[in-house]
Amino acid sequence: MTTNDGKNAPAFFRMLEIDNQELSDHRDAMEELRNGNYHGILVRNVFDSAVLTDVVEHLEQHDPPFVQTWFPGPFRSWFFGCNLNLTDDLQFYFAESPRFAAQLKSLFPEDLGVEDYLSSRLSLLDQGRPFRAPPGPNPDSHYMFTTVRAHMEGGFIPAHVDNEQAVRPSFSHLKTLIEPHLVSFLVCLAAPQSGGALEIFNIKTEPAAKTIANVDHVASPDLEGVESVKIHIPAGAMAIVDSGQYVHRVTPIIGSKKRWTLCSFMALSRDHQSMYCWG
Repeated sequence: MTTNDGKNAPAFFRMLEIDNQELSDHRDAMEELRNGNYHGILVRNVFDSAVLTDVVEHLEQHDPPFVQTWFPGPFRSWFFGCNLNLTDDLQFYFAESPRFAAQLKSLFPEDLGVEDYLSSRLSLLDQGRPFRAPPGPNPDSHYMFTTVRAHMEGGFIPAHVDNEQAVRPSFSHLKTLIEPHLVSFLVCLAAPQSGGALEIFNIKTEPAAKTIANVDHVASPDLEGVESVKIHIPAGAMAIVDSGQYVHRVTPIIGSKKRWTLCSFMALSRDHQSMYCWG
């Protein structure tokens, strides 16, 4: 098993590493990711440390009073916002979405409002294609653009692939709007003392494959001896990865400092005019 921070990564994993100020120089990067020429993109300095210090202080105090939802207990992790994978009550989800979006916007400085700001950053990597929350099933309803994730000491996410999310009942509407190949972005707001790496394995599944069940329990496939790369995402950076096809996990958090992130899944709209993002 190969372990590193994305540099000198094994041959199966090709990652573009750039600074936030260099995005406009890589306008085809998302298409390269979708085509498999890149498997990851790491954008450094999306948020600066002074901004994040204040943001994380507020998150630690549960201010604003975001709706809080939970991963299964053994994962020792939760969301601010509602994760579509774990949602049973879609009526509550869509009712909560505009309030959550307003609270999330208020958490950041006005010119760095999460949805508008991150959408503008991502769009530069995709020939100007807009990145937006998908429309919901009812007029004027929308999915949550992202969620805030907190992983406590010992928190983790077991190995899975994201393309298999569409088998969940909560995806019955969304899957009519999107292409089946999912990718994702993760913005690190606060890194843990140790652990909490995004580990990606050299196991690729096809969009319709069911070989790695995306279920919410602790069991995971046998990955002993499988080649992998561990990406430690620094605070303020954004990682974009082909999480739809490659088996991946978050390694356990070590130490009392929480790992705070923004995380969204993404897919092309059926008409290819937008990239839809949801938490």
